Amino acid sequence: MTVFQPRLAALPAEAPAPRGLPIGDMRGHGLVTADAALAALALDRAGGLLRASHPERALLSLQMDGDVQWVSAYVPGTNVLETVGHADGAELRVADFMAVAEGRPGQAEALAAGRFVRIVTCTEGEASFRLVCAARLADAGKCDARTDDGWYLACSRPLGTGADVVATHVRLAAGESVAFVMADEPVQGGPGLSAEALHALGDTIHYWTWWSDRCRYKGEDFDARLREALTLKLTLGPDGLVIDEPGAAGFVPAPLGDATRAAATFLALGYRHECATLLGQVYENGLDVRDHDRWSFDEQFVQTLDAYVLRYGTTALPGELRRAAERDPVALCNAQKA
Repeated sequence: MTVFQPRLAALPAEAPAPRGLPIGDMRGHGLVTADAALAALALDRAGGLLRASHPERALLSLQMDGDVQWVSAYVPGTNVLETVGHADGAELRVADFMAVAEGRPGQAEALAAGRFVRIVTCTEGEASFRLVCAARLADAGKCDARTDDGWYLACSRPLGTGADVVATHVRLAAGESVAFVMADEPVQGGPGLSAEALHALGDTIHYWTWWSDRCRYKGEDFDARLREALTLKLTLGPDGLVIDEPGAAGFVPAPLGDATRAAATFLALGYRHECATLLGQVYENGLDVRDHDRWSFDEQFVQTLDAYVLRYGTTALPGELRRAAERDPVALCNAQKA
């Protein structure tokens, strides 16, 4: 089946981070390196990172013969990452994202699908490559499989399975695509997966562009500030900001100072919901520092909360923080001085 993917016009990227550029859906998180390898993936932060079958392998890699020149960039206003590779007259465009859709029209909530999606499209010439997933399989069909660790993968082309890797050999002509999905629930592989992946790409781009359009910042460095906000949004889960690079204990809440700075960033850019969520996280976790019914937070928290209340009032603040602000907003905003 030939599926034509829209040509994604990506902005020039900064130098990729050493461990990769982030993607996510606010529930899961991943890192993609400059050569289109998936270095890390958590479909759900609560379950931790997926384990590769070998510690020295990337979880998913794209192996192409020849000297490949890679360039990475985000699709403007989104957290969809596009990596473009050139080799021997062929051009490949790799779109990586974690599928997300708008939860309710006009609302900040997003529906995470629990899926990492990769769409590889040949846009010039002809290209041959392998998609190699470092996973041990419990069982496998022609185009989909379940791993020993209980997560699932699927491809729009037949899978090639080995002892500890899944290697899919692909040859594409200009205009043809292949889709690869990793998910926390079973996914049906086969030709229909390409159309399903493209639909998910459209929904994901729609959500992120809608979210970016809410930015109220007007400075000359708008693109850089919006990218900062988009990256922060990936680390903002239901319970607040989390560390996006897990250690031995997995994903953990970010330090309160980091959460406060993120709240100030969101407020400066006009993201009311995100700012209120983080202020509530800092307030709730800071209440254990008490002295005669008073609490102390750093100056930036006080200033950010004060600015939020002056701009929006207290209605949208999380429960405990709202009640505290309504009881004695002056004392609350001056708590740092007490």
